[in-house]
Amino acid sequence: MDKPKQPLLLFSTGYFIYIGRAVDTTVHAHHAIQMVASLQDEIEIVLPDSTMKVRAILIDSDEPHKCKTGDNTFLLINIDPECTIGKGLKSTWLAGKKAAALPETTVKRLLAEIEPSLSGDWNRDTIFNSTLQFLRGLSHTDRNEALDDRIAKILKVLHQPGHLTFKVKDLAEMVYLSPSRLVHLFTAQVGIPIRKYVLWARLLTSLQHIIQASDITAAALEGGFSDAPHFNRTFKRMFGAAPTSLLKNSQIIQA
Repeated sequence: MDKPKQPLLLFSTGYFIYIGRAVDTTVHAHHAIQMVASLQDEIEIVLPDSTMKVRAILIDSDEPHKCKTGDNTFLLINIDPECTIGKGLKSTWLAGKKAAALPETTVKRLLAEIEPSLSGDWNRDTIFNSTLQFLRGLSHTDRNEALDDRIAKILKVLHQPGHLTFKVKDLAEMVYLSPSRLVHLFTAQVGIPIRKYVLWARLLTSLQHIIQASDITAAALEGGFSDAPHFNRTFKRMFGAAPTSLLKNSQIIQA
C-alpha cells in the first residue's frame, strides 16, 4: 500500500488511535495498554528483559518498552486498562505476560478493512468503527446492550460544557440511584468506570481547545485541570508522551 502522507490521531473516551510513521521512541511506560501493528515490515519491540520482532503486539499497562518502527507505517492503539475492552485484553492475552505477539492473520483482517481509508481523505468513521469492532472481538467483549435511560441522562449531563467537575454523589442524585449503584451500572453500560470516563472527557476537552489554537494553560483550565503542568502530567501518565509532542507530529487530528 502507499504510505499515508499525513499521520492521523483519533481520540475517543478510553482510546486513542495513531496511524502514521514516527522516529524510534525512547524507553517509556504509561498506564494505557498499547497495541502496535505494522502495515509493512516487522517492527522491533524492546522490553527490559527481551527484544521481539513482530508485525503486531499487545503491551501491558505500566510496562517499560521501546518501539523501533523504522520507516514503517504503523497503527498504534492505546486502551484504558480499566475499560471493558482493556480488562478483556488483559485476561485473554496478557495474563502473566508483559507483552503478547498477536497472530498476523488476525490483525490482517483489521488492516484490510482500514487500508482503503488511508489514501486521500481519511475516512475517520470507518477507521474508528472497524478498529473498535476488532478490539471487541480480540477481547471477547463484543456484546451490545441497550443504554439505560438513567445512564443516557448522565452522559448528556457530562457532555454539557462546565459539567465535568460533578461528583458521583451529585450525578447519582440526578437519576435517583445510590452512588455505588450508579458506579456499577455506568461501568456495565458504558464499558469504563465513571470516574475514569470523566477524566478522559476532561483530557479530550483540553485537547479540543489546543487543536482550536488555544493557549495550553487556557485549554487545561477548560478541561478542569488546575494548570498546564497538571494537564501535562496527567496526559503523560496515561500515554507516555507530552500532548504537545503528539499534536506537533500529527497533521490531522480528530478529537
